[in-house]
Amino acid sequence: MKKSLPISIIYLLILGASIGAIIATGAISAPVIFSSDSIIPELGMTKFDMGRIMSVIFSRLNIFLNITAIIILIYELLSFNLGGKKNYFALLINAISVILIFLFTFYYSGAILAAQAQGAAATATPEFDSLHQQSELIFKTLLITLSISFIWNAMKLCTENKTTKAK
Repeated sequence: MKKSLPISIIYLLILGASIGAIIATGAISAPVIFSSDSIIPELGMTKFDMGRIMSVIFSRLNIFLNITAIIILIYELLSFNLGGKKNYFALLINAISVILIFLFTFYYSGAILAAQAQGAAATATPEFDSLHQQSELIFKTLLITLSISFIWNAMKLCTENKTTKAK
């Protein structure tokens, strides 16, 4: 399938925005929010309160990630099925990204929100800590797979443009 340049560019922008959103929430927002008691001690926020704030941020991010997953599915399945040369690597890395997105947004986020609804004691258990660590691992792995997909698609787009210009 000969993809149009604007569609490929929009797809890259969506992947890039998803990568940026993951970095903004995981590497920028979370450390600041979870250290807010040392930044503004008079707030008297507990770790549970900070977790509730992060849950609101992640709930909003989840909507964007789910839309991204649907776009990845449509774009990559069309590319694979209508393209001349089958690219199993791209299909695999993007399938992993979609699985990780849905695992994070539907399973881990839901389980964390359910524990928070039970109160601070439910989030202070070893089970919750394990669940939270697993969700962080999923989130970091998602960042890696989306980054690989972004680089792969950007390189493919550059190669296709060079080939088109050479003709």
